[in-house]
Amino acid sequence: MPQYEPEAWRDFSAARPTAREQTRLLDLLGRINYRILKGNRVYVEVEGVVYKTLYGGYWRSVFTGSEHYLLRCEQVSSSAWASDSQGPVDLPIAYSKSGWTTKGHSLSFLLNRATEYSE
Repeated sequence: MPQYEPEAWRDFSAARPTAREQTRLLDLLGRINYRILKGNRVYVEVEGVVYKTLYGGYWRSVFTGSEHYLLRCEQVSSSAWASDSQGPVDLPIAYSKSGWTTKGHSLSFLLNRATEYSE
């Protein structure tokens, strides 16, 4: 499975997302942020580690024009081999031939829906 490489945008042979793919990712980031603002939680699982998403981000460099996407998260649980780190973690999202990935793995979203029980 391909691994995420920082500054992959410099590699001109790498896959480039279409406008439709970029729009779909921005829509997904907007939906994640909307859920968080409404008070719901969004969890992401990457390499067996579960993260609570704080927000989805996008920025474009004014110098190079490269676009960067990320999920700002807090680690909730870890795998047996992961190091225990405290504080927020940035999960960069990159486009590859297999689609949008973070750390070289596809994103798995674990959506937690707030339910109210009426008695």
